[in-house]
Amino acid sequence: MRTSSNKIFIGTMSGTSHDGIDICSMEISNTINLLSFGSYKYPKKLQESISRVIQQQELSLSDYFKLNKNIGITFSKSINRFLTQNKINKNSVAAVGLSGQTLFHEPKGKYPFSIQAGDSKIVAEECGINVVSDFRNDHIKLGGEGAPLVPEFHQKLFFRKNTPLLILNIGGISNFTYLDGKGNFFGSDCGPGNALMDIYCQNYINSPFDRHGKLAKIGTVHSPSLNKMLNHPFFKKYHPKSTGKEIFNMRFIPKPLLRKSSEDVLATLAELTAICITKSINSGKNLPKEVIVCGGGVKNKFLIHRIDMHTRINLASSDEYGFDPQAIESMAFGWMARQRVCKNPLVVKKNKGLLGTLTQSK
Repeated sequence: MRTSSNKIFIGTMSGTSHDGIDICSMEISNTINLLSFGSYKYPKKLQESISRVIQQQELSLSDYFKLNKNIGITFSKSINRFLTQNKINKNSVAAVGLSGQTLFHEPKGKYPFSIQAGDSKIVAEECGINVVSDFRNDHIKLGGEGAPLVPEFHQKLFFRKNTPLLILNIGGISNFTYLDGKGNFFGSDCGPGNALMDIYCQNYINSPFDRHGKLAKIGTVHSPSLNKMLNHPFFKKYHPKSTGKEIFNMRFIPKPLLRKSSEDVLATLAELTAICITKSINSGKNLPKEVIVCGGGVKNKFLIHRIDMHTRINLASSDEYGFDPQAIESMAFGWMARQRVCKNPLVVKKNKGLLGTLTQSK
């Protein structure tokens, strides 16, 4: 008979790309075992509503609560569909780790906060499973920035003794975790991942993204626009830092660049992403032996090529370590839910100082 510590845990993730919900099931003991994984698209109208809120950064209280419920219902339906498709009995599930959908992220203001839509009470009721949620605000309460949340999980999953590694996640926003091979780790956002390329494609060429970077590959980088974007204050901040589409949205792209061909715009945005990621990789005193890449950005072959050209450090997909690149973040939320259920505190770090332990998730 399973106890709470060895039951199945469900992890969910809907990132800054807001294209859908990733869901995984896991068994966790001394090892982390991914049982199944699936991705579920947001309904088109809901995706458009989320995109509009993120881009405009305006939302009435009434519309927020409607959106919060709608996202919660969509998470619930997706989780139930996932359980049915994978023949998982709800009684064997200890908890769901609910990521929520980031609408706004303000970790550095006078009253720092992160708005995560997706009503956890609806998910718990509709799925009939315990839910652990609101990870980002708990992280912020303890002095973190609410992102990235996954460094401790990366440590558990990829640690190799005496081997410095860097785990690079490329979603809408790119982030990394540095593992020094001696038990120490820290993480930070790099800057844009797919966000700027995707939002350009959606607004200008009626496509959700540049598949495999094929358009960017044949374009020419517009250096004046690239330099202007790289001069943004965010890139001058020291790690750790966090960001989101509050900065990296259509307004961030220089107007002279938008007058160029689609190929040139995408080439320039891909180069921006590659450079800000490379600067993050090279920011530590000790370079990693290898960079393990995960997230949807792995599919952009041209972007990966540009990062590879800049870093000259071996890049390896998390596939080579036995984990689907798309599944890693949902796995992290499943693992964090397990830590909460088993009352194992999560470490919150900033720079090299221990700020606190994350134990209060609702």
